[in-house]
Amino acid sequence: MLFYFGYKTFINAADELIQSYGIGRQHHRFLFFICYYPGIHVSALLEILEISKQGAQSALKVLKSRGLIIEKTNQNDKRLKELHPTEAGLSLIESLCNAQLQLLNKIESEYGSNWTEMMKGLSAPRPGYQMIKEKRGIAWKK
Repeated sequence: MLFYFGYKTFINAADELIQSYGIGRQHHRFLFFICYYPGIHVSALLEILEISKQGAQSALKVLKSRGLIIEKTNQNDKRLKELHPTEAGLSLIESLCNAQLQLLNKIESEYGSNWTEMMKGLSAPRPGYQMIKEKRGIAWKK
């Protein structure tokens, strides 16, 4: 339960920024790996993300149309498509990673480096976590 709410807070740290670019979380995941592995082949990206080619085409098209990635044909094998980040894509990923890193640093400074305590800190602002936390001690112990 802690991981669910903690993860939700963690990913929400980037949501406003990615939405301002007209993209969503799926695009964020794609862009993250393309930035960290420039030149990654489409097939390798799909394998890493565990999705089908059909499920990826729309997301890749959006990233290209927003000027966040470019697609190049591999020099040695013309059948392979390589994905590269643009400067705008690299800048966006850097901003997203910094926002999430700042959040983790803040939580660690307030709750310490123990994983469970950090997850409690990340979960604390979630209304669902507060509801469960309050009810667990009373009605849900039956």
